[in-house]
Amino acid sequence: MSQSPAVDEPLTRAQAWTRYWSSGVQHSCPGSFAANYTGRIGDFWKSVFEALPSDARVLDACCGNAPMSQMLLDSDYGARVARVDAVDAAEVAPQWLDAASESVRARFVLHAGADVAALPLDDATFDLCMSQYGIEYVGEAAFRECGRVLRPGGRLAAVLHHVDALPVRIAHEECAHIDFLLEDDGLLARAQTLIEPLASAATTEGRDALRSDAAANAARGAFNEALRAIKERVAGARHPDALIEQREYLMQLLAAVPDIGAQAGQQHLDDMRDALRAARLRQQELPPAALDEAGVRALVDAFGGRIDRLDPLHFENGEIAGWALVATRA
Repeated sequence: MSQSPAVDEPLTRAQAWTRYWSSGVQHSCPGSFAANYTGRIGDFWKSVFEALPSDARVLDACCGNAPMSQMLLDSDYGARVARVDAVDAAEVAPQWLDAASESVRARFVLHAGADVAALPLDDATFDLCMSQYGIEYVGEAAFRECGRVLRPGGRLAAVLHHVDALPVRIAHEECAHIDFLLEDDGLLARAQTLIEPLASAATTEGRDALRSDAAANAARGAFNEALRAIKERVAGARHPDALIEQREYLMQLLAAVPDIGAQAGQQHLDDMRDALRAARLRQQELPPAALDEAGVRALVDAFGGRIDRLDPLHFENGEIAGWALVATRA
C-alpha cells in the first residue's frame, strides 16, 4: 500500500499563501469565518473611499486576490481613481480581472511576488494606502514603507486583526482541528488504509475477495472509529467547519476511488494533506499578528503620521471583527 512520505518539505509563508489565493478565494479568513466587504466593514471602506481626491493613486497592500481593489474600482468612487497598485508577496492572479471592464483593467497594476516591506514603488506617490487583514502580518517595516510611498497628507486605512476578535479564536480552534485530522491515527491516516481495498472493489471479483479480507475489514473498522471521533469533536466545537468540510470531502473521495483507482485516490489524499498543512500555517500566523491598542499605536509611530480613527469594528452579530484604522501621513 502506498504511503505518504514520512518527512515533508516545510512550506514557506509565500508558498502557503500562493496556494491559498490560487484557489480563487477573495479573503484571508475562510471556513468558519465568512469575511466580506459589506455591513460595518463595508461602511468603513465607503467612508474611506468617499474622501478620495480626483485622479487618486491608491496602494492595495498585502492585496491577496485584490478584492479591495475590485470593490473600489467598481464602486461609485471608482471614477476618481487614476490607478491602483496592488502588492502581495504571493504569486496571485485575481480571477475577477477576467470579467473586468477595459477601464478597470487599464487602471489596475498588480505587483505579485513583491515584498510590502520593500515596495518597488517611488516615494510620495499615493493618496491612499489600504489593507484588510494584511499589513499587520509584516509589521513595522510595512507601515514604514506605506509612509514612504504616501504623499504628505496621504492616508493609511486598514482593517487590522484585534486580539479579542472572532477570527483569532477561530484560528486557534482550527489549528487544533487540523492537528487532529492529521494525527498518525487520525481520519486521513485511516482513510489511506482504505484506498487500495476500495480500488479493488471496482470489480465483482474484488468485491467478493474483500468480504473475507481481514485486513481490509479491520481498516474499515478503524476508519469508522475515526469518523466517530470526528463526530464527537464536532459536537463539542464552537467552530467545527474545518472538521465538517474535510470529512465531507474525504467521504466523496473514498466513494470515487473504485472509479478513479488507487493511484489517483492516493494523489487526492496527498493533496488534501498538503492543503491542510498550508491552511494550518496560515491560521497559526493570525494570532501573533493580532493587535491591542498599544500595538496599533506603535505601528502608526513607524508609519510616521497621526491617527484620525482607531476603534474596534464589529460584525453584525456583535463579535469584534478587527480594528478600524485611519491615519494621515505627516
